[in-house]
Amino acid sequence: MTHTTTIYVVEDDNLYRKRIIHYIENYHSNTFNYNLSPLDNHLLFMEDIPTLTISDNDIFFLDIDLKTQYSGIDLAKQIRKINTKCTIIFLTSFEDKAISIINSDIFPLGYLVKNPVDSTELKATIETVLMKVESLTKSAWRQDQDITTFMNGYESIYINCKEILYIESLKGLKSRVLIKTLSEELIIEGKIGKIKNNLKQPYLFSSLQSYIINLENISTINRKNGTITFAGDQDLFVGTRIIDKVKKGLQEYHYVR
Repeated sequence: MTHTTTIYVVEDDNLYRKRIIHYIENYHSNTFNYNLSPLDNHLLFMEDIPTLTISDNDIFFLDIDLKTQYSGIDLAKQIRKINTKCTIIFLTSFEDKAISIINSDIFPLGYLVKNPVDSTELKATIETVLMKVESLTKSAWRQDQDITTFMNGYESIYINCKEILYIESLKGLKSRVLIKTLSEELIIEGKIGKIKNNLKQPYLFSSLQSYIINLENISTINRKNGTITFAGDQDLFVGTRIIDKVKKGLQEYHYVR
């Protein structure tokens, strides 16, 4: 599972903003794609907020003192009206500003005290913030019963099982498994038998030797052609014998529900 995260940097000091963006652009993550929002005019950002679609994974770096008619705290209050879970980081030149933040019920992840000289500290702080965001998100994933961790060598891959169409043991490739989801194809190391043991979701039909089928994502079944069509008009040819087993699995799944 790779999450796309939008990062907003609202800072009236253009040079300092560019430094923040530089360190964000040079940060690498295996599970997050970071996109920087083009909305960067601190004088207009209050007007932009109602137009935003803010996800839980989005991150806002907000300068508290924007030297305009509103502050970064005012922006944060408006952002919280749209989304209560997104990450807010305050930028401030004064450490005692944290008190007003805490008392505003904004619940920021933290605040970054601006140091115009020490670039090393800024880089380390931004990296720490992004790693903390990822850690909190992964912790939430682990509590979600639909999200499963697949190991690919030493790499952990998080996948929402509701998005899986099917999992297939690849013929001719030893210990290689294809995971087909609504949005991507992943080939990982492993054996399908071991994967079956780790999947507890009732909608994942695992009684087949070489396949795991998501019963919830089946659109149509064509027994004559031996084809299963999934959401997004994606086809899988399995043959008549497997079609009959899947149809039986569907009947039992819907009967149990």
